[in-house]
Amino acid sequence: MRQIHEHSLACAAALLFALLAVPTATAQDATFKLSGRVLGASGKSTVYVTLWNVDGFLKTPIKQIRIAPDADTQFEFQVPPGRWVLSAFEDRNANGILDMGVFGPKEPSGFWHSFNGWHKPRFDEVAFSLAADTQNADITLK
Repeated sequence: MRQIHEHSLACAAALLFALLAVPTATAQDATFKLSGRVLGASGKSTVYVTLWNVDGFLKTPIKQIRIAPDADTQFEFQVPPGRWVLSAFEDRNANGILDMGVFGPKEPSGFWHSFNGWHKPRFDEVAFSLAADTQNADITLK
């Protein structure tokens, strides 16, 4: 009986050691799939899909995807949990930036969470919280 007990303890210790030795993903390491389509593009110009965080909102994107003219407008990002903004625009003059006029964008653009104000959007007005894989994060260009 004592031999069985010692064997069980040895097995349990080996299992515990193995579990402790295997690196596990932490909340910091977790990423989620954020995917969707850009709707309303003409298919004649490059489309940019951009991911923003609060620190660089509308200045320094975290990630950006370039979609060629006539290509499928499906996009996908791998994103850690948190608050984010997702935007897109059609670059009609091929200069790589969203051109602005007095009354807003001169090129078709939009956010995943719609914005309809008469001022420059603030992060909290268009942000979303990401805590799981998210499909159908479609952006309609206007």
